[in-house]
Amino acid sequence: MITRWTPNTLHLTIDQYKQEVMAFRQAFVDHHPFAGSLLLAQDFYFVIDPATQQWVVQQFTGYMPPKSAVVVAAEFVSQLSIEQTAQDLEAAVKYFASQSEAKDWLLGKAKKVS
Repeated sequence: MITRWTPNTLHLTIDQYKQEVMAFRQAFVDHHPFAGSLLLAQDFYFVIDPATQQWVVQQFTGYMPPKSAVVVAAEFVSQLSIEQTAQDLEAAVKYFASQSEAKDWLLGKAKKVS
């Protein structure tokens, strides 16, 4: 499953963010179980406050795939809020600079270091 955030996240209200999260959650529920997810967050600018982070975790508890790859947000504070949210999810979450690296990891094609 692929989730893509757009630069419009800069202007999201908390209620709009929660609506988006609920739409993602429904997709996770509809396709559960699945092998992995890819979050394209390079254009994510919304800062998730601690209370909302916990709310997000509650929404996805029981529906997370075993592996999730995140293409990191360009904006530091937004990325930090993503990482703080993900640390409480029941999944292996790994962060990548590019979509191709993330896909390779999810598909088990990660390059081996020699």
